[in-house]
Amino acid sequence: MIGNFPEFMRPVAIVKKTSVGVYVGGEWEEGSTEETSAQMVTIPVTPAQLRSLPEGRYQAGDMKFYHSGSPIFQAGDIFTLDDVKYEVKDITDRSFNGDFTLYMGKRIYDQT
Repeated sequence: MIGNFPEFMRPVAIVKKTSVGVYVGGEWEEGSTEETSAQMVTIPVTPAQLRSLPEGRYQAGDMKFYHSGSPIFQAGDIFTLDDVKYEVKDITDRSFNGDFTLYMGKRIYDQT
């Protein structure tokens, strides 16, 4: 399905978690990450769509990312589009019916 819309594909920078953080001697150490990129169709969450989403979970300014194939990213990964960062919160695997995966990205307002 995604392949039918090549004009809407955009490059997305991704910071993918490769290991989980752990406590070492009572101090938290972050897990390791890997930077990559992917071509995705990106669509903003509209106010009309917010009515069908869990209350308070998303807001206008959040983004839907459509990626071809099975899920390869996980919740907590960071997608960057046009210098705006989004944290992946929900993943919908539609690889069996349309050959795409939908990643719901929550905008990170503290961009430091």
